[in-house]
Amino acid sequence: MARRIAFFTIGESPRSDVVPEMAQCLGDHVQIDEFGVLDGLNAAQRAALAPRPGSHCFATRLRSGAQITLDHHATEARLAALMQQADDQGYDVLVPLCTGTVIERMRSLVVEPQQVVDHHVAALSAHCSRLGLIVPLAAQVETFHLAQPVACAVRTLHASPYESDPEIAAAALDAAGRALADCDLIVMHCMGYSQAMRARVAAASGRPVLLSNRIVADALAQLLA
Repeated sequence: MARRIAFFTIGESPRSDVVPEMAQCLGDHVQIDEFGVLDGLNAAQRAALAPRPGSHCFATRLRSGAQITLDHHATEARLAALMQQADDQGYDVLVPLCTGTVIERMRSLVVEPQQVVDHHVAALSAHCSRLGLIVPLAAQVETFHLAQPVACAVRTLHASPYESDPEIAAAALDAAGRALADCDLIVMHCMGYSQAMRARVAAASGRPVLLSNRIVADALAQLLA
């Protein structure tokens, strides 16, 4: 029997950079539908979602592959409304493709990446001295916090998964990996990081590196088995 899952990006769908890798974990019996907060919006409507001064912001991806930065609260509200439209429509699970959102309880099962990733990381870091985190934007470094506190020191750096220049993207990942080489564990805390990016950071750091979307995909695979 086919299982149905709905993915919701805070950018534009489809997320060809993320969903295919996650789908490999889920199996052929899982039907995937994708929805995007920015789907169908014009430039002016997107501009209205720009980050407010002093507010935490999101980085996400347009269908073209370009990066866009959005206001946390305005985007999260649009995401919740989009997910509510799909609630009770026969999906086995609803999944926002973001590790920084908080979604109210719905009739359908919701798997929140932030909760899955952060509690997973808190458990694994219980015996660590230092945890390394990589987030997309420099502006996120000071405002970032885990949903579940950890008992060790945390160092947060930035490297965008949406950088269009391959050389700049590779250099940023390499630099982050080298800078976090003294950490016991490194977490790439955005659903936009790929397996290739994880491998690059692992090679540069020589440390164990966790990929957020893989943590979520592995949990979903068991739920939908």
